[in-house]
Amino acid sequence: MSQYNPLLARRVVTDIGRTQNAIDGALKKLTTLATDVLEAFAEAQVSDAATQPTLEGLAEGFNTIVAGRRAFVDVHRQLIDLKMSSNLRSVEIGCEPGPICPWIEPAADLRAVA
Repeated sequence: MSQYNPLLARRVVTDIGRTQNAIDGALKKLTTLATDVLEAFAEAQVSDAATQPTLEGLAEGFNTIVAGRRAFVDVHRQLIDLKMSSNLRSVEIGCEPGPICPWIEPAADLRAVA
């Protein structure tokens, strides 16, 4: 059974959440960009033939990010599987400290610095 540091595990969980938000944020920005590009093309009355390569590039970029998101989700599942076969199996590390997820006291040899 693997023995993971609960404090490091919580950092990993935080990083997972931030990374997922960044990926989803990139997808949202890309959809906004695509809408703005389409509106700009329409207003400028650019031909469909001229705009097609740009739209295909935007679609390819979107698909690339979605594929990366899939890989990230798969890694997230793998990390959950690793947690479930470790010393942290019954430790709630994916939540804020509170009644359901008690705070884990840092090791005695650590000191707080301002």
